[in-house]
Amino acid sequence: MVLRSGLQSGMSDNNTVTTVTLGTQDYRTRVSSRQHEFFVDEPGELKGGDTAQDPYETLLGALGACKAITVRMYAQRKGWDLQEVRLDLEHSRPNGRGNPEQIDISLSFVGDLDDDQRQRLKEIANACPVQKTITGELTVNSILES
Repeated sequence: MVLRSGLQSGMSDNNTVTTVTLGTQDYRTRVSSRQHEFFVDEPGELKGGDTAQDPYETLLGALGACKAITVRMYAQRKGWDLQEVRLDLEHSRPNGRGNPEQIDISLSFVGDLDDDQRQRLKEIANACPVQKTITGELTVNSILES
């Protein structure tokens, strides 16, 4: 498949292309980008095979990974002693479906860091590109192929 950008897979300066394929095995879905692939599935209570993370867990993983990588890059540039970044993310619908959803994130930084550095790393985590994408103006265009 070729998208409007002309890309077939992978990424360029401003575009990322991921291919998602769902065959006949219930909800087990293959996700491919560049030379990498992983699977997404639904849990048993949703009639999935529970063989992989579900779509929301995958979204949380992408957001958490982006935040952790952004923090690591910043700490490296500053020469700070950041040994480990841990984020626990939870997606919820406090008022049920159809109402605003939220993601709560607990951040933990291991290393020889003072309170000001920890606070700055929290601010930097909130500036990660994936968070900007999902909280900013995002247009999703679905194009039906023949």
